[in-house]
Amino acid sequence: MMGLYDFMDEAIATELGVDLDTYTHVIEDLCTLEEAGFIIDNIWQENGDIDASKDLFYKRLNKS
Repeated sequence: MMGLYDFMDEAIATELGVDLDTYTHVIEDLCTLEEAGFIIDNIWQENGDIDASKDLFYKRLNKS
């Protein structure tokens, strides 16, 4: 059974255009706590800056 956080992670990964494993790796291993919060918060907010979240996410992904 999927829990709420599993659902949220899957939805954010989909919005970012990556699979769940890639999303988890970037958020947990490559981002600072503040960067991870920025990415997640802006995707969940109704008027969040999704483009800025994607830019930061891919910046961290491409550094690895």
